[in-house]
Amino acid sequence: MSTRGPIYAGLAYGLIGFALGFVFGVVRTLFVAPAIGAFAAVALETPLMLVASLPLAGWCLHHWQVARPAYALVSGLVGFAALVVCEVLLGLALGQTVQGILAGMARPPGMLGLAGQIVFALLPASLAVSRK
Repeated sequence: MSTRGPIYAGLAYGLIGFALGFVFGVVRTLFVAPAIGAFAAVALETPLMLVASLPLAGWCLHHWQVARPAYALVSGLVGFAALVVCEVLLGLALGQTVQGILAGMARPPGMLGLAGQIVFALLPASLAVSRK
């Protein structure tokens, strides 16, 4: 395995995860949240997003031949960083400020979403550990 494998796996994991989350987020924002509220919508979306991210993490680890748990953790952390950067850039493109984005993370729906993103970051390592 190349030492770049965990980085490439993490970038793919984060970017594809962001694209998947974008689709989930559009559905949540436009259809689910108006019906049941923002927090309940995020509470519904988070486990679905994590279930969808599990095979994605497995594919990224397999494709870039990342087997060691420590390297898989690197992949997850790189994926998390890529996801956060994409979310901030999207927020800025939609007219939000960095302060507004951070303030959103301090509200209950944002905290729940951030907790889900932390679990997202740990999924590759948990897969690698379970395969040993």
